Amino acid sequence: MQYGGLVKLQNYLLYEILGVKELKLTNVDKGINLIKKRLSHKRILLILDDVNQLDQLNKLVGGYNWFDSRSRIIITTKDKHLLNAHQIKLIYKVKELDRHEAFDLFISWNDFTRTRHLNDDYVKLAKSVVYYAKGLPLVLIVLGSHLCGRSTGQMKAALDGYKRIPNQDIQEILKISYNALEDSVKEAFLLIACFFKGKNQNNVIPTLESCDLNPKYSIEVLIDKAMINIEGNNIWMHDLLEEMGKEIVRQESPNEPGERSRLWFHEDVYRVLTEKTGTNKIKGIMVNLVEPDDEICLSAKSFSKMKNLQLECYFQYAS
Repeated sequence: MQYGGLVKLQNYLLYEILGVKELKLTNVDKGINLIKKRLSHKRILLILDDVNQLDQLNKLVGGYNWFDSRSRIIITTKDKHLLNAHQIKLIYKVKELDRHEAFDLFISWNDFTRTRHLNDDYVKLAKSVVYYAKGLPLVLIVLGSHLCGRSTGQMKAALDGYKRIPNQDIQEILKISYNALEDSVKEAFLLIACFFKGKNQNNVIPTLESCDLNPKYSIEVLIDKAMINIEGNNIWMHDLLEEMGKEIVRQESPNEPGERSRLWFHEDVYRVLTEKTGTNKIKGIMVNLVEPDDEICLSAKSFSKMKNLQLECYFQYAS
């Protein structure tokens, strides 16, 4: 879209199929008419990859009568709502790679096996990478690219580092869907990532409503974009999406947790409350106490600067 818009895509579509260079469309409506006229009797295979706007479907593939009935059109998108809005009935949700597929993809990246023998240490490390990626091919490719050519010791150190501070390239890939969300849906996503993963949506929805959000709409949007899923009425998300959401909040103030919008890590909460460094940027706090006899001695001043605190503090023992 950023390299000429729909007119250029229509030109490209017609040129690739018809092989006629002199077709120079000047507007989208002319492109629609030409696509229907010139392709309606041709048997074609058309793949539209990474669709992110409904207008792309309306102007490139329109209705079923645009193409011969023997044609096949494949559309990939991160947003199921676009397919539903275009009345597409045959929808396939791509599954995450299983551990064997993920292992094969990782070791094949940049031909690992050509430069190293798959000894026990390497196999163990590769399995750790597979576990970390949780079946996401792009994550495996990024990690394969970053770790290729390194010793097993260097690879282990890098992977341990990613568990503390996520890999920036992976974060940017995962943030594509997040950046496209409306502000209120972003807020709901961050709250779920920081506080409510695994919680019953019947309990989460009233809490988000108390934060002046529209959680029922937000949850539906996040489901359509495959950013969360509902299992047994509980809200779940991929571990790396949870990590991405928490990293977005951490980056609000990497060194001063009292300047962040949400606190969940017990050491950060302890520091902010005992040192009274909370600010009006804090919107919510939740912490799991590690031991039943853990105690935090507080005074009213611990919360005096948190004028925008929307969620009460939940203190619960970690299981």
